[in-house]
Amino acid sequence: MSRFFKEMIGKKPIIIGEVLGTESWEVVDADDDWVKLSKTNKKGQTRMKLMRIDDIKSVELREG
Repeated sequence: MSRFFKEMIGKKPIIIGEVLGTESWEVVDADDDWVKLSKTNKKGQTRMKLMRIDDIKSVELREG
C-alpha cells in the first residue's frame, strides 16, 4: 500500500479512515507506515495530518 501512496503524492484522493470523513486530502509524502496529508480550507488555512496507513479503509481518486 505504501507504494500506492507514493504514486498519489501531489494528488487529492478522498481518503476514508478511522478518524477522517469523506474529505479530499492532498497526499504530501508517504513511507512504509505513514502518509502525510494536507488540506487547505476556503480561508487559506492549511491543515496537516499524519495518518498510519493501517488506519486507512478506502481511497478514491476522481480524475477527469
